[in-house]
Amino acid sequence: MKIAVLGAGPAGLYFSYLMKRTWPSYTVRVIEQNPKDATFGFGVVLSGRALGFIAEGDPAAIERLTASMQIWSVQHIEHRGERVVIDGSTFSGIRRLALLQEFQALCLEAGVELEFDRRVQDDAELAANDVVVAADGASSMIRDRHADAFGTVATDLLNHFAWYGVEKPYDAHTLTFKSTSHGVYCAHHYRYTPSMSTFVAETDARTWDASGMEAMDEEARRRHTEVIFADTLGGRPLISNKSAWKRWRLVKNERWHHGNIVLIGDALRTAHPSIGSGTRLAMEDSIALWRAFSAESDITAVFDRYERERKPVRDRLNTAAEKSIAWYEAMAQKMKLAPYDFVHDYMLRTGVMTSERLARESPDFMKRYAAKRGDAS
Repeated sequence: MKIAVLGAGPAGLYFSYLMKRTWPSYTVRVIEQNPKDATFGFGVVLSGRALGFIAEGDPAAIERLTASMQIWSVQHIEHRGERVVIDGSTFSGIRRLALLQEFQALCLEAGVELEFDRRVQDDAELAANDVVVAADGASSMIRDRHADAFGTVATDLLNHFAWYGVEKPYDAHTLTFKSTSHGVYCAHHYRYTPSMSTFVAETDARTWDASGMEAMDEEARRRHTEVIFADTLGGRPLISNKSAWKRWRLVKNERWHHGNIVLIGDALRTAHPSIGSGTRLAMEDSIALWRAFSAESDITAVFDRYERERKPVRDRLNTAAEKSIAWYEAMAQKMKLAPYDFVHDYMLRTGVMTSERLARESPDFMKRYAAKRGDAS
């Protein structure tokens, strides 16, 4: 069997590795439009639960990654200048390029062919393949060429965001909320090396307009963000890596496969970072598709099983993501809440978490939350 995987992100590489490791006689080829060591963004974060899911593909492969990871066991949320600590969750941060290089090495060891700096312009270039896996992200070219067949719908959401880096190691995965005279901002920040952190800034539509950010160029927006989060950044500059402010884009596909093409990761469905790593969801798609190949011999049956077994999980996550998106788009209305009430509301925003479950998983936070409510009554 000949398999072409478009996109050398974590999802495409992990799927390719799993397939070639399981079926050495298969020809598995990854085609990536960017150069080998090009990466956009800085670090990615994975929860302990996410690592457990991903390790279901190959525990030894995931164990290799941990040597390059920064690990912490709490989450911080800062509101009105107060830091609230939420216990009960483990997170790991890793440099995105280090993650990709590790997966590239695994692929090469298994015998996967890797081709970089090549853009597939026409489906005819892929005609010799039995299977084509679209793992080329939210702007997938092959998916967009068959958008009607996949039932692709892309919706621009209300909030704006940009990915930066900063030479400052944060103690934990942190959300910092800021109120200003012209509106509200949020930053998602976490370290991925002992000295570097990812810093994702976000603002709602009203603040975007009121602050004048629409009229700014990207450099002015970067400086504006530094001013808003000056204390959080400790006076350090934000680092850009082709960083650009844009609106969240929600991509959905009614059908997951067409002919011999199947979608995984952001090509299938984009994920808002507030509900968990898009990297995790994409790699779980890879595992689900690999498992479908293990269970079926006919390609159509493989694709049907993949969608049948993975779709209920994705649907639940999609519902949670949309509720989380709605919370962020309305975060200005939440800012009046006291810090512990604000955090409790945030933790329950998707409906997946309940107060009872939070009490089991984050008992220290819930004890402090109950004490704060008692003090206020």
